[in-house]
Amino acid sequence: MNTTPSKRETDEMFKWLNRNRQMLLDLYKNQYIAYNANGIIAHNENLREVLALANAAKQPFLIYLVPSRTASIEINFTSSLPHRRSP
Repeated sequence: MNTTPSKRETDEMFKWLNRNRQMLLDLYKNQYIAYNANGIIAHNENLREVLALANAAKQPFLIYLVPSRTASIEINFTSSLPHRRSP
């Protein structure tokens, strides 16, 4: 069986990831997850184990490493521009 996702399947998987990002951060920090549009197929801190379990499921999947935390920063690019003097 070909487990390479089609473009449509990949789009659906990314939508699932975006809808469930907070849950993943809450439950699977620092873990790899194998997932598809139906949900998580496997998870573990060891990538080889996740790949083995996901391949055994014989379903298309993507792998995502859930970060330990997220952060955002605000950058004000206008403050770094040189000031022009009026004539």
